[in-house]
Amino acid sequence: MHLMFFKVSAILYLISSIIYAAFLLRSKGTTCLSGFCFVAAGFVTHTSSILHQFWVLGFFPMATPFDAISLFAWGVIAIFVALQFWDRNPVLGAMAAPIATVLMLVASTFSYQISQPIVPVLRSWWLPIHVSFAIAGNSVFTVMAMAGAMYIFQERLIKRKKIGRFHKILPSLQTLDTLNRRALPIGFFFLTLGIISGALWASSAWGSYWTWDPKETWSLITWFAYAGMVHQRLALGWRGKKAALLAIAGFFLVMFTFVGVSLLLGGHHSFVGLCGETVLS
Repeated sequence: MHLMFFKVSAILYLISSIIYAAFLLRSKGTTCLSGFCFVAAGFVTHTSSILHQFWVLGFFPMATPFDAISLFAWGVIAIFVALQFWDRNPVLGAMAAPIATVLMLVASTFSYQISQPIVPVLRSWWLPIHVSFAIAGNSVFTVMAMAGAMYIFQERLIKRKKIGRFHKILPSLQTLDTLNRRALPIGFFFLTLGIISGALWASSAWGSYWTWDPKETWSLITWFAYAGMVHQRLALGWRGKKAALLAIAGFFLVMFTFVGVSLLLGGHHSFVGLCGETVLS
């Protein structure tokens, strides 16, 4: 059942992406509303998929690449839906929906079945706590990268004096910079909690807070990178294009840490079914 919900969600996100693309070409408000409705419907069915999987398996669904990437897509859409209460600019949806669609398609290429028997460490309540913080931080950083990309594009339009339709439908530079500035400490806060909760979980499972596992090492590198961004924002007053470029660069670091390390470098955080180990986020 959860797989059916997942497939429906992917289809709804794809339809929403097509509708938002049509909006970018035609700029009709009714098209924009339809795009959001499909995203919202996809979010509901996606949530149903995750909850059903949790109910059937008896533990938080985060043991395979399928689970991890699906939950990441869910987090991106959750942040986008929440942002609609702050700024209903449709261009955010035109970026969030395709990103979620791509993530769902990538997730569908992996098996959703886990190895049996289930590793005892995965039944710990530290799993949903740790993973929720990690996914929340990564989702916020993804939205920051979206805002950064829009900032670069909007600034380029202004400098080239191409004040046309795209300039009008994009959020203002101030709005995008404000979004970036407000999201940064939130994402950093969740990232910090994710690392701390992971260390506590590792201590309860293996008797050691830190083992310099590849994912742990790259998570720490990511933490220092975003700590530097926070310092540059607050102490040095960096804003505008510099902050936008850093947000985009940080997103690629997040993606490598989240997916690349697990698939390429192995360790305790490797996905079940690929390396025969457990995934901690």
